[in-house]
Amino acid sequence: MQKKEYLELKKWFDEEGKKVLWEMMSNWRGIIDKPLDAFYIFARAFYDDKLLNEKLGNNKSIKILFYRIDNEYHDFVEEVREKLSPNQMKSIILNFYNLDNIRSIHMIPGFSIPTGISELSYKLLDIKKGDKLFQPNSQAGEFMIDFLINHPECDISAIEINTSYILTSQLKLPIIGHQNRASIRQEDYINTDLSTLEYNKVFSMPPMGMLYRDFDKRVNDKNLIELYKKNDFNTKNEWIDILKIISNTKFEKAIFIVHSGILFKERDEKIRKYLIDNGYIESVIELAPRLFTGIGISTNILLISKNNKKVKMVDASEIYHSDKMVNKITKDDVEVIFDAYKNESTISKEVSPEEFEDNNYSFIPRRYTNEEIDLKNYVYLKDVIEIKRGYANLKKSDLYKRISRENTNNKIIAAGDIDDNFNIADLTSLTEIEDKEETYCVKDGDIIFSRGGSYNSLLIRNSGNYRILVNGTLYILNCDEEKIDPYYLQMYLASDHCLSQIESLNTGKSIQFMSINQLGELKIPKVSKEKEKELSQKYKMILDKKEIIRIQRIKLEEDVSELVSEVI
Repeated sequence: MQKKEYLELKKWFDEEGKKVLWEMMSNWRGIIDKPLDAFYIFARAFYDDKLLNEKLGNNKSIKILFYRIDNEYHDFVEEVREKLSPNQMKSIILNFYNLDNIRSIHMIPGFSIPTGISELSYKLLDIKKGDKLFQPNSQAGEFMIDFLINHPECDISAIEINTSYILTSQLKLPIIGHQNRASIRQEDYINTDLSTLEYNKVFSMPPMGMLYRDFDKRVNDKNLIELYKKNDFNTKNEWIDILKIISNTKFEKAIFIVHSGILFKERDEKIRKYLIDNGYIESVIELAPRLFTGIGISTNILLISKNNKKVKMVDASEIYHSDKMVNKITKDDVEVIFDAYKNESTISKEVSPEEFEDNNYSFIPRRYTNEEIDLKNYVYLKDVIEIKRGYANLKKSDLYKRISRENTNNKIIAAGDIDDNFNIADLTSLTEIEDKEETYCVKDGDIIFSRGGSYNSLLIRNSGNYRILVNGTLYILNCDEEKIDPYYLQMYLASDHCLSQIESLNTGKSIQFMSINQLGELKIPKVSKEKEKELSQKYKMILDKKEIIRIQRIKLEEDVSELVSEVI
């Protein structure tokens, strides 16, 4: 199949096929037991007995599958043959997994690789004539098909453990007619003997959030086991997929698409340090959120190669175009991101190993690309306060039982309670606060800080006899007043300058969240004790005035209500 024909089939699917497919599936709803059977119905409709023997005659698994489809859904197969042309069936088979409705409601597992990410990856991998690409976790074969169409002088080999994905890929390949340039095995990638595969480039999107809890029992790859033991690696998550490639030296360049979590968490720091020290990281590119249907988190491209002295960090999180439920990277966006990768810009920067060391080997690009915070003298927040999270184990059902309709001295505070109208007396009242929860209660001089969102903070003052329980949406900052005055600290935490720092430290656009370790890395301006005391007193006076204004505003509103009541 030529690229022109492939694009024509995709165009029909985007303009008409999606609607046709969704309408037919809606009519079959309640009759088809498994959503994937819909795909197999279209495939069986296209592969009549003659074409089946011609294209897939030796594939016993496909024949067994089609035997079941014929028995269970014969009428639906005939319906498809009557309503659709062979080209329309081809279009649906090749693009079935790209139907947004299916992905968004998780009727089928996994994620399609958006066209923009594929195009950017080809440029970053520098795909050339004769390259042999390896794709672990190939899922339903969308990327494999796209690669074969766009690079007719290259080969691809893939590994996938899911049987339905294997069958789907096998049904797609004969349609584009490039089976001789593609191979797909059903294996556990972690234990695949990479020496049996020919490749020089790699593209992979490891399962997000994967934890190999049974690592010692499951993994038998000697090179990978040795790499873990030699370097005393402990975390058994997506990094395993990346280290698997690194443990075999035949790759030239590799791309892994990962979520932000593994790029900054302390538990993974040792692995990130190893990759920097050994020159494996060429670039980290933070992509826009919501590029993948069904997930809103920010994703990142890790470009891996060898002998890198510096790393190009690119914050491309704002380079995208909105399109209904998802964002998209257009051809122009690809060029902008690729140019930032090649040339230092406002969104990209070359980072040295020393800079990574200073930042706990964080791989979050904007930590390095954001405008430098100009602080000549500073202390780290972690060095002047104790930080702990609010009470995160309070179940909603338990909370509802303890909420009091009457005003009590037992209060609970959440991130949503922090605003300009804050008043302790207005907080939700509880019938009781248990002894075990006392450690999560705040007192005068403590600061509460929201873990995400707008990162609001509040200095607790004049709490009187109130006991205030802090819930898990907030951090509790307990100041060592010999090291820092709480009024001075709150003054800075509420400033735009501080928010600029936080923007450099936070972990994602869609789900913003700051860990205790990251919060501890905030730089607090250091001044003399005399100056700190002077500023604290002035800030205290400002807070007092704000409180007076709040009370006056409430009184004015009450006065207006009284005036209205004279007429109503």
